Amino acid sequence: MKKKLSIMICLVFTFVMLTCSVSAVTFTPDFEVYSEAAYLVSLDTGDVVYSKNADEQLVPASLTKIMTAVILLEQFEDDISALSTTYVCGTSACFDELYLTGCSTADIQIGEMVSYKDLLYALMLRSACEAANIIAYNVAGSLEDFAEMMNDKAKELGCENTHFTNAHGLFVDNHYTTAHDMAIITQYAMTLPMFTEISCAESYTMEATAYHEERTIVHTNYMMSKTNGGDYYYEYVKGIKTGTLDEAGRCLVSLAYKDGYSYLLVTLGAPMYDDAGNTVYYNFIDHKNIYEWAFKNLAYTDIINGTEETAEVAVEYGDGQDYVIVVPAESFSMIWNTNISTSSIHEVITLSSDVVAPVSAGDVLGTLELQYGGETLAVIDLVSATDLARSESAETLAIMQSFIGSDQFYKAAMYSAIFFLVYTVLIIVLKIIVHRVNKKRVKVYATPKRTSSKKKW
Repeated sequence: MKKKLSIMICLVFTFVMLTCSVSAVTFTPDFEVYSEAAYLVSLDTGDVVYSKNADEQLVPASLTKIMTAVILLEQFEDDISALSTTYVCGTSACFDELYLTGCSTADIQIGEMVSYKDLLYALMLRSACEAANIIAYNVAGSLEDFAEMMNDKAKELGCENTHFTNAHGLFVDNHYTTAHDMAIITQYAMTLPMFTEISCAESYTMEATAYHEERTIVHTNYMMSKTNGGDYYYEYVKGIKTGTLDEAGRCLVSLAYKDGYSYLLVTLGAPMYDDAGNTVYYNFIDHKNIYEWAFKNLAYTDIINGTEETAEVAVEYGDGQDYVIVVPAESFSMIWNTNISTSSIHEVITLSSDVVAPVSAGDVLGTLELQYGGETLAVIDLVSATDLARSESAETLAIMQSFIGSDQFYKAAMYSAIFFLVYTVLIIVLKIIVHRVNKKRVKVYATPKRTSSKKKW
């Protein structure tokens, strides 16, 4: 039952992802974006407002751990509190591939019993690779089987350009994703209990174990911290996950909230060094610049008023009038660049033909397509604003008027004329015949009988 429920949730989420993003137009910032790929989506409307190489397959590095957290959290959806009371440990299989890689860890040891809750915090804040493998091994029984679970989930979510080979994101062939797919995965993760709480925490204290006393770990997204962030600090940003590899560059998924607006931003492949070879967090720079641009220039804007009269639609047999007014079925608003006038949005109106009364208010009689830059923003039904009853007399008159001048009318007239002509000719011929017959009869009756001149003796 739990598995079926999970599948249903995934299907619903996929449908929402496919249908909520009404806007097909994106806006371009007036500054350089250093990352190879970027994808900015409004969490309020689903509008994708900025996109750069969003479907290019790139190495995700530790952004992989978002999917790792998804798989684990789904196991505890029915009892999320059990994350705190379920303890597991890792065998050597969880650590062998990590030795001498220089990967980030939370210093969890072989055989150390750690709660799933602490493993999740270590995974998302400290980006602990051993935490990823411990989760994978205990959930699936092997690291390989867990990777298959990750791929199955990616397919369920509609991620067509993603393939995972491990749970931690260290470089290996055939391990890739896109900015777009990673946004889908993250938005789904945010629907799961505790994910946002964990991934957006600035710090967390892990409980004591047989190997460690209580210790505090901090998030690797330094943008959240005045202390660690320095010039990269941005007060409106939250979590979610960083990722860094030589093969991947600097990657980041984060959220930002300001003045009632909320955004999710995914960037992949930012440079790790400047031209002089200095270490630079270009992923943090990109996120701060893009968010500031969005909050300054983008606003939720009314594009179409649902009560605005749009057009007239001709109606046959209407009682008192031969048309109805149509209006949009609903109002339409979206995230829009305030530097661009909404008058630049092109409206394409398509109206129904051969509409016959009666018409009821709300009947769909056309569509209104909104276009900008050659892209469709939305298609809205146009509906009748009022009722229009049917007029029987108007119908009769219309039928008569339509008959006169029609092919059928001309055919009937022609046949009638031919019939009348034939009838007339026949009458004339008949009269002539009768007249001649009568004339002959008159002559016969008028001729006297001859009498014999011989006398009878």
